[in-house]
Amino acid sequence: MTTTRTFVAGRYVPAGPWADAKIKSQVQHLKSSFRTGERREEERTLFDAHGTVADVAAARAILTAAIGPKVVFHRLVLSPGSRAGVVRPIDLRTWTRLLLMDLGHELGQQFVWVAAAHRNTDDPHVHVLLAGAAARTQWPHEGKVLGVDLRPPHYALLRERGDVRAAEIRALTGDGTAA
Repeated sequence: MTTTRTFVAGRYVPAGPWADAKIKSQVQHLKSSFRTGERREEERTLFDAHGTVADVAAARAILTAAIGPKVVFHRLVLSPGSRAGVVRPIDLRTWTRLLLMDLGHELGQQFVWVAAAHRNTDDPHVHVLLAGAAARTQWPHEGKVLGVDLRPPHYALLRERGDVRAAEIRALTGDGTAA
């Protein structure tokens, strides 16, 4: 039996008619939430499935363009779990993209998301904002993203695939760092 090292936590945040303000505050948190006394050695860069996102305004535009009127955002925290025995760092951006691609494939959807890697704890982790609709509003809306209903089995899939993808990245890069 394989020990799972990947950590996944998530919740949805209802946005409602004030979606733009909520998106802005959530994206700002991704970019600039530092703990008291934390050294700001590494500027946090926003990214999505396609590359680097220029700034908070661009991230906000990506997310708001993908949603219909009844929206929630899934806030995910993903970590390859260094405290659980993974000592070498990996490229968190590549790892996150692969995990969300795997989950999207499993659900038959292409996700719209923005993320930032945080290294402000013993476990490097990624905060992800995933645009989607709640289960009760799963319908396409004028070409907008279909409802994303994440449940515990999906988190289990992310944990399982997170371990596999981390091992693949380490094997490809040798030391596990970004190539």
